[in-house]
Amino acid sequence: MSTLLLKCPCCHGSQYRTSHFDVSPWNPHGAKCIFCKSIMQVASNSVVHTGQLIKTPTSLAHYF
Repeated sequence: MSTLLLKCPCCHGSQYRTSHFDVSPWNPHGAKCIFCKSIMQVASNSVVHTGQLIKTPTSLAHYF
């Protein structure tokens, strides 16, 4: 199991709240920035384990 680093694309904050009401194909973790309420994104330096399924707004990409 890995830990994801989530960052806000608007204000670059790393503090967020999660809610099952906010889960969608665009926000699979249900995380929103506590400062500007934007959907959090996985930071580019986060670790992706072998075979982990990453959901994107337009398609599903399988990294190996």
